[in-house]
Amino acid sequence: MSLSQNARYFRNSKGQLKIQQMAFVLVATMIFFAIVGLFYFSIRFSSLKEDVGDLRRDEVIETVRKLSGSPEFSFGSWEDCAACVDFDKVMALKERNSYQNFWQDVSLLQVIRVYPEYGSEECTAGNYPNCNKITLTEKEDYESYEAFVSLCRYDGGIGFSRCELGKIVMGFESVENG
Repeated sequence: MSLSQNARYFRNSKGQLKIQQMAFVLVATMIFFAIVGLFYFSIRFSSLKEDVGDLRRDEVIETVRKLSGSPEFSFGSWEDCAACVDFDKVMALKERNSYQNFWQDVSLLQVIRVYPEYGSEECTAGNYPNCNKITLTEKEDYESYEAFVSLCRYDGGIGFSRCELGKIVMGFESVENG
């Protein structure tokens, strides 16, 4: 090989070496960003189940609060008691077969008298109004949330409405089960 051919060969090999170095740097940069992206998404998606649970919990708590104002539960004789639950209406709902599938997505729906408490727990046609709890629907595997309300009913013994402290308990299927 002559000197000019040898110089040309080294120039070409230096150019090829620089191209190879640049290709390796580009590949290494792409691998680095791919690893960083995988790390970011694994951390982000690991908390996704918790975020779904938090959103669902907030939604359920708000639904429980709004339930007392629904027509099926609202106490209609007082205009100034928007959050009062009519205990008589709830008892009538329990007895009606047409409302059995009304709350299909709800795993648990109870109206519980907190104060004053009476001797028997679950309300039936025989022990109402001297009972503490009306269960409208109850399934298995749920997370329950509650909100305090005023439970009002017409008391024939005293001739007007009586209000007591109560709570609405609502349960939905948990995120792990859904």
